[in-house]
Amino acid sequence: MRLFPLPRSGRLSVALVVALLIAGCKETTPPVQNVVREIRIFAPSTTLRPGRAMTVVARPLDAAGELVELPVAWRSVTPELLTVTGAGELAALAPGLAVLEATAAGVTGRLELTLVNPPAVVLRFPSDIIRLTLPGTAATLQGNAFDADGELIIAARFQFSTETPRIATISAAGAITPVAVGLATIAVTLDGIRSARTVQVTPAVTAISPIVTSVSAATITAGVPFTITGQRFGATIAANTVHVDGLIATVTAATQTQLTAVLASAGLPCIPTLTAAVQVTTVGGVGAGSARVQLAPQRSLGIGESLVLTNASSSACNELSAGTGRYLVTVQHAGRALGAGSIALALDGRAGVGDAVVIYEAHNNSDPARVNGVATAPARAHARAHGSVLDASGAAVRIMRAAQLSPATSAPRRTAALEIPPVNGIVPVRVPDLESASICSNFTTIGARTVFQGTNVVILEDTLSKKGGVPTLAGAMDELYAEVGREFDAVLWPLAQRFGDPLVMDSRLDDNGKVVLVATPRMNDFYEGELLGAVVTCDLFSRAQFAASNVGEMMYLQVPTSLDIGLGHGTRARWSYEIRGTIAHELKHIVSFAGRVVRMQPLEESWLEEATARHAEELFARARLGFSPTGNTGYAALQCESRVLLGDPTCAGTPRAMLPHFEGLWDFLSAPATHSPLGATTAGDVSFYGSAWSLTRWSIDHGTSSEESFLQQLTSSGQSGVTNLEARSGRTWDDILGRWSLALFAETRGANVLDATLRLPSWDLANLFAGLCTDVGACGSAFGAARFTRAQPLRPVVMFAPNFSVQTGDLVPGGFAAIEVAPGAAGSRRLLNLRNANGGALPPTARLAIVRIE
Repeated sequence: MRLFPLPRSGRLSVALVVALLIAGCKETTPPVQNVVREIRIFAPSTTLRPGRAMTVVARPLDAAGELVELPVAWRSVTPELLTVTGAGELAALAPGLAVLEATAAGVTGRLELTLVNPPAVVLRFPSDIIRLTLPGTAATLQGNAFDADGELIIAARFQFSTETPRIATISAAGAITPVAVGLATIAVTLDGIRSARTVQVTPAVTAISPIVTSVSAATITAGVPFTITGQRFGATIAANTVHVDGLIATVTAATQTQLTAVLASAGLPCIPTLTAAVQVTTVGGVGAGSARVQLAPQRSLGIGESLVLTNASSSACNELSAGTGRYLVTVQHAGRALGAGSIALALDGRAGVGDAVVIYEAHNNSDPARVNGVATAPARAHARAHGSVLDASGAAVRIMRAAQLSPATSAPRRTAALEIPPVNGIVPVRVPDLESASICSNFTTIGARTVFQGTNVVILEDTLSKKGGVPTLAGAMDELYAEVGREFDAVLWPLAQRFGDPLVMDSRLDDNGKVVLVATPRMNDFYEGELLGAVVTCDLFSRAQFAASNVGEMMYLQVPTSLDIGLGHGTRARWSYEIRGTIAHELKHIVSFAGRVVRMQPLEESWLEEATARHAEELFARARLGFSPTGNTGYAALQCESRVLLGDPTCAGTPRAMLPHFEGLWDFLSAPATHSPLGATTAGDVSFYGSAWSLTRWSIDHGTSSEESFLQQLTSSGQSGVTNLEARSGRTWDDILGRWSLALFAETRGANVLDATLRLPSWDLANLFAGLCTDVGACGSAFGAARFTRAQPLRPVVMFAPNFSVQTGDLVPGGFAAIEVAPGAAGSRRLLNLRNANGGALPPTARLAIVRIE
């Protein structure tokens, strides 16, 4: 309210004052006006195809959300992508993220629109050949793309590249610039569709340009001089420049009619044998002739012949002289340990002109649901649990070595080692807590009853009568334990000695001349019941060093939990089926652990330790089932191991011995680029139990010593991992991996090969996997698709196209990609170029192996 000052002279009446005050109060109330608080833009869609239009509406709103009738000004913030009229009519010009603004009363609203084209299915260009001259100006490659309905794609964003920038380059905008005389291939890509165009660069002939009339060499090769005859050459070496297919050649002699030049011996690109331009450049211009050029190493393989390349340089570029043949190829990562990391490679094949077929990630052919699902085979779960214990045992030994402590001596034996009582006597035994952070310190003491005493083995049974409120089978298993003990003495003991002496430390431990098997229901609790048996290195040291030690050659086993008949979970028959191969496996660990500990040698790397323990199971299977080494054993010899699970009465009593080997090998072969015999590549991966066994089996079968000598030296040498395998095999790791990978490929393909090292003489894998798929896999069994989902696990990339590029994805050390190359055109050659898929130098561990099968 505004107050009026009173006059200095005279007085106002009261009525007049009141009237003035009322008038002043009325003047302070302003007129009500609507205020714009926001502008909302409404569009039929937030996406728009370039070349299409739509209309949008802007609504100015006040604080109450009511429409304010005001004119709106439109603006495209991205005019290169989108235009807008004063009426809100939009037109999309090119793909991208467009921004639109509407303004009224000083308030602006924004809208983002995604401008996107549909996928292209056809690329069209006015000419297959672009002709340029040298010297000359650039030409722009122009073309169109069309969608599935045949509609033109507006502002298609092609990607351009060239495989031969030494002849012609191309910019991101499609401008092609000539560099040297010859033929170049320009690749145009959009939405995964690829088209190639040929660029032909010819010399711009003038009255003073040089003329090439002939080239002396029938075929120009690296490092071999050749002579060019012609006219108008420079009289000095420096006055001439020579290119061969765009590659610079060194001029060594010059006259006006004759030049001598040579291509470098190294650093040349991988190109096929071809007739190429021989270019001479002088101050007068450019002249060119032609000659046959052959730079790639030539490989001539007859049917059944092979080539195993053991370094990156020789693997990078090879030309197969018989392009009409069919070849099996493996691309390997020859890293010696998983810590070397993965590499990404590409194998390019060339056998003619035209586009290349590009295949990405050749390894991506596994069955994730099968490997990771709940229905995975039990052997895989057993292996995962077993691997955890093995790693913990290795850690315990490393702790002792770091502290420079020796294994147990005779002193602690007399005070802490088990004194085995006669049958039915009871002795306290410490069962290590195999899931604790320190398995050698944490333990549970049990009362164990002697059930069986044999020549080389004692079997103790936990006397626990109730566990979790449920009665155990303590006291009801004596005869079954006795059967196991008799088999241990008669079969397993002599097999274990093929690796070494299980009692090599016995005089420093309990000195009882026996291995002690402890059957306890406490083992059933570890790893959700998946740990069938275990040995730990703790028992090879004194209790002063490891509190959980029993100071002897100890093995801990699960026990049956049910008296039911049959092979159901927890039954005595199921326990007998699974435990006997487990004992063979664990007994081999005792041989290896004791031998290396007493000799103060490092323990074997886990992958090779597990591989050789699987060989102990293989020896057990051979003894029980009667097949012979290097006998190309097929499924018929092993079928009872599977069929006993199906209730086949003729197979009763058959132990499980080889099924875990082929389960692991199946998993490896289903994706050999991302799995490795050198260990687990992902959490839960136990495929290496099968692949490492197969790798070692191949090495034994193709070694120069007997199987027993090979295994004993492998166990006792003091070497470990790849180095140990190399020393026993007499081969380098590169050679082992190349031949083994090619043998696996040829075996599953049923190919006939001439080189014996490309065979797997012990096992007929094709027949085995087909039988397993039928009996316990997806090919006809009630077990379903959780195990052996197809008759052959390895699914190679098969390339029928004359030109191709196969990308391996991330290839792990010890892994490989399998590629089958179909025949090319009659009389053609086939170039194989192995390269780094990410650009740059070829990784030093990249390897290539080839066998011709047709």
